[in-house]
Amino acid sequence: MLGLFKIRSEPIALDIGGDSIKMLQMQRVGGALRVRAGARWRFPDVPSTDLRQRRDLAVMAVRELLARHGFRGRRVVYALPMSQIHIKNIRMPSMPDSQLTSALMLEAQQRFELPGIAPDQMGYLNAGEVRQGADIRNEIILMGVSGGLIEEHLSLLSDMGLSPDRIEPEPVALFRGMNRFLRRQDDENVVSVVVDVGVSATRVIVARGRQIVFLKSIDIGGRRFTSVVAAHLNLSCVEANELRMRVMKEQSRQSRDGEPAPGDDGPADHRDAPREAKDALRWSMFDAVRGEVESLAKEIALCLRYCSVTFRGLRFVTVTLTGGEAYEPALRELIGQHLNLPCVIGQPLRGVDVSGLDLGNRRGHLAEWAVCTGLALRGANGRHFNEDTHGHDRLSA
Repeated sequence: MLGLFKIRSEPIALDIGGDSIKMLQMQRVGGALRVRAGARWRFPDVPSTDLRQRRDLAVMAVRELLARHGFRGRRVVYALPMSQIHIKNIRMPSMPDSQLTSALMLEAQQRFELPGIAPDQMGYLNAGEVRQGADIRNEIILMGVSGGLIEEHLSLLSDMGLSPDRIEPEPVALFRGMNRFLRRQDDENVVSVVVDVGVSATRVIVARGRQIVFLKSIDIGGRRFTSVVAAHLNLSCVEANELRMRVMKEQSRQSRDGEPAPGDDGPADHRDAPREAKDALRWSMFDAVRGEVESLAKEIALCLRYCSVTFRGLRFVTVTLTGGEAYEPALRELIGQHLNLPCVIGQPLRGVDVSGLDLGNRRGHLAEWAVCTGLALRGANGRHFNEDTHGHDRLSA
């Protein structure tokens, strides 16, 4: 009987990104959601090839965050990075789920060159029916990971002192962090385009209602933006990155209606600079990243074109930018111009009480928390608070 009255802490969401580690733990209070605990830790400048050092730093950082930020329990919901997932779009005839899973195991072995693939190495999304010549087939987003990868992540979590409740693909968690706003019946046909711009790559997700229909990773991200800014302004990469972080931090401090938060005009050294000098610097940085952002916009346009041809009748309305690089000023303007669609910065924690989130900027968009928010929502009570479970999706380890 005592067990019936025990307060059960929700799992901790853990997102290990290219430049930082983010952790969230949510709870429901009455009919509202609130953050019980949250914290972020940034990686120092470590060569990307030094994987062992990065792993040791991650273990040390997570243990410290657990000790200092009021997280309850050690159960965790964890995102498998998209960079480590093989993804293919294939078309399959209609068949029962059991037969489809077996057929897709064979497809994964051949297409990903993963002989003897185990069930926890393969997942899929059924994006819906498409026409192929005179036939109707199912568009399947097939995902696979190499042997031993899941075990490596389980070992990492164990070293951090964490017990995994669930491991799922990063793009699935990312979209869940945004699709909780699709609650009306009319939203079943809403077409969402989420562009998550990170340090090393950009993830493009297209969905119809709550069903993901397209995934793509593009090798353009913050590191390339920093590199071209460094070359354009004759700075080191470290100096260019610090400059970009200052500008994006100022952008992220804007309130949700797009106006600067009162009394908040960026870092002190940036505030003290003459406005003409700040404007000139912004334009120089804008010109520096223009080529990379336009290349990214062209890749996104190809993704949307594929979706338009494959799923007839899709109508794109807006593009939502998430990720730590979403505040890059050139992204909204240039991507919006190239796609002829409005671009907005996502607010994955909109409607959530974030007073427990120690970031010093709770009025901003918090677009960089999209993946972690999706993981936290999935972890609560073993499922997303507003999630419809579909038997044809097989995704988590």
